[in-house]
Amino acid sequence: MTSQHTNHRWLAVCLGIFLGMLSMNAAAIDPATVKGTFSHGGKAYALKHVYAWQPYAQTEALWIYLTDAEVPAAAAKDLFKPAKLAREGRFRGVRFVINPTKTDLSKLEADIYAGEGATVTGSGVSLWQHLRVGDKRVVGKVKYEDRDWSLDAEFSAPVFGSSGNMQTLTGAQAQKSPQAEVFLAYEKAFYSQGTDAASAYMTPERLDVLTDYIKQRGVEAVKKELGALGKIVPQGEARRKQIEKVVVDGDNALLKVRSKPTWVEEFRLAKTKDGWKIAP
Repeated sequence: MTSQHTNHRWLAVCLGIFLGMLSMNAAAIDPATVKGTFSHGGKAYALKHVYAWQPYAQTEALWIYLTDAEVPAAAAKDLFKPAKLAREGRFRGVRFVINPTKTDLSKLEADIYAGEGATVTGSGVSLWQHLRVGDKRVVGKVKYEDRDWSLDAEFSAPVFGSSGNMQTLTGAQAQKSPQAEVFLAYEKAFYSQGTDAASAYMTPERLDVLTDYIKQRGVEAVKKELGALGKIVPQGEARRKQIEKVVVDGDNALLKVRSKPTWVEEFRLAKTKDGWKIAP
């Protein structure tokens, strides 16, 4: 991997931290159940909790947590917080990412939580012995093993998250939407005034993520990262034209920006009493 490619990848990660990049309401009567074992680094953990979350405004992503201790619902909905809690020793386990409308029994994509968050992808025959999504519930049985980790589990859980009633805006309609206006103002504040000014456009949850990131990286390092990002991200009308789609899902929305022909970024927003805000 070239140094230039590595730098671009790092900047993309920073952009996600700064700007909030990002994947069914509960009506099930039956409680969630799980049994099995997750192993990593020579240690085995009995699975005691399962939680399924479908990110707002997304139809192709469903997150399934199988863990040895409960992951708070507020953290389970966030892209970054579970890894932080795992580093603090709060739980061990795995988060699967599946397509609820087109399940693939031969594909496994997962985030491993074993002290350090690490994304791995595996594929093969019969990774999933069973996987069904429907009626706001997911049921599955999976067995996987490689040199770093293994999992043998069976679970059933209600699916929380997306309302399932979505409105898709494209073209000029998306670019002039309330969500687009907030997004553009948010980026402008970040690059021209810094993190304090941008906080006015964030939900408290998104601000918590940013605050934690600044503590880890340091104020000066974050300023340098913002400076580097400011040089590669267009502003104003040029940025507006890159807004490709806005999907509104109740009081939540997903805004998609095509920064380059092959690079699409996703930003989640939530409607608050003060209007739309950038959310985790």
